[in-house]
Amino acid sequence: MKVGIKKIQENEWLVHIGCGVVKMDQFSVALLNITLEHLLALEKGEQHSTLDSYVKLGLRIKSLTPIHMQKLLRTLDSQDLIIMMMLAQDKTLNELILSNIGSILAKQIEADLLTSNIPEESEAKESLRRIVEKTFELEALGEIEFISSETRYI
Repeated sequence: MKVGIKKIQENEWLVHIGCGVVKMDQFSVALLNITLEHLLALEKGEQHSTLDSYVKLGLRIKSLTPIHMQKLLRTLDSQDLIIMMMLAQDKTLNELILSNIGSILAKQIEADLLTSNIPEESEAKESLRRIVEKTFELEALGEIEFISSETRYI
């Protein structure tokens, strides 16, 4: 079965599955993509981790400007951030978060990173899901914007 995705507006996509068409938001399309990657890997007999896919979606926040990073971080739970930082094991991400979150909270998060254990997979997925959902929500509302080398303004 073939799957096609077409962007209609900023947060509105048409997903063609066989002869059916479904309207989805950007977050739902990202989840569909994770599911399709998982199915393709299983079909080939390979391993695929949905948790790693969630981490990959969470790592998108590295492309936010400091102002947008701060807006996002204000809306996220610090425990969710700690879990993402532990799972991602990305020094750049950790530095960006700690430099944009405020000094007192940054010190607390650094201390928690040293003493916390990685949670069970289901709890980790739930934390990452909340981060990714909030990121997509704020992007859809126009409150944050991801900047890439392909970003152009008119």
